[in-house]
Amino acid sequence: MTEKKAGAATAIVLLNWNSGEMTAECIRSLGKMTARDFEIIVVDNGSKDGSAEYLRGQFPEITILAQDHNLGFAAGCNVGMRLALERGFQYVLPLNNDTVVDAEFLAELQLAAAQHPQAAMISPKIYFWDMPNRFWWAGGSFSLWTGIAKHIGRKELDNGQFDSGAVLDWATGCALLIRSDVLRETGLFDESFFGNAEDLDLSLRLRKAGYKVWFAPKAKLWHKEGVDYRKNAGEYLRKFTGTRNLLYVMRKHARAVQWLTFLPNFLVRYVAFYIALSIVRRDYRSAWAVLQGIKAFCETRRETLDAGIMPAQPGHGPEVLRRVYADKDS
Repeated sequence: MTEKKAGAATAIVLLNWNSGEMTAECIRSLGKMTARDFEIIVVDNGSKDGSAEYLRGQFPEITILAQDHNLGFAAGCNVGMRLALERGFQYVLPLNNDTVVDAEFLAELQLAAAQHPQAAMISPKIYFWDMPNRFWWAGGSFSLWTGIAKHIGRKELDNGQFDSGAVLDWATGCALLIRSDVLRETGLFDESFFGNAEDLDLSLRLRKAGYKVWFAPKAKLWHKEGVDYRKNAGEYLRKFTGTRNLLYVMRKHARAVQWLTFLPNFLVRYVAFYIALSIVRRDYRSAWAVLQGIKAFCETRRETLDAGIMPAQPGHGPEVLRRVYADKDS
């Protein structure tokens, strides 16, 4: 395992799962950035396709932490982030491997962090890969009264309407610069979430601690939305974790009175909507996964999240996840 490069301020943490070439494309774009004060840490999340060996051969200078099974997004990222904290990096940057970054991406994130010392998280502007002038993300809004987490500007054409910095309700874990000293204070991603909404949870925790989430519009990248997840697991897993984890977020952060307005919104605007959408698409497995997510939450409602509701190892926990990893790792 290599030591921290002298002068490196930022550790960029990539999670790879059976997607070596896509991760390599992301790494190549990082290598073209104007900022040079960074190191890359790749956590290979139990790949069975030789990804870890491929990436070691292509990029011998980077750190690759190979796991023997899939830890999920939250725990997998935490492996890399813990190493970054141990090595003393000023910033940690979890970054989806299905992204390609602009040359000024990191420089603009670091500049925004320097200009806004109360911002614990710096969130960039993100475009769709296949619609390069349309927003995937221009910030995030969220209300505990409705439970609705939104991507600001999603699918809008970029006409300069989101060119100003702004305070956000939450930041997406797709790409996120985080101050290391704040992570030491508040903790990393909650591994109980496994994947989906762990970024929302961390944003809310940091805001409760008195920090801000900041949108830095001059930092840009392009996202191949959901490619890795759909290829390796399936859309139904996104629906399962999305449903269950939204309820986890509410249990962790909402007041009792906020459940009175949340539940009608959840049942109509989330449950009914996604079940109907899945049925229209003839994706009956995803429709069923929404209900399974509710069931999984109810089965664990008396446990604390800190106890680790979602076990890291496949072969344990909800049946929908056992099937996913049994199918994909065989």
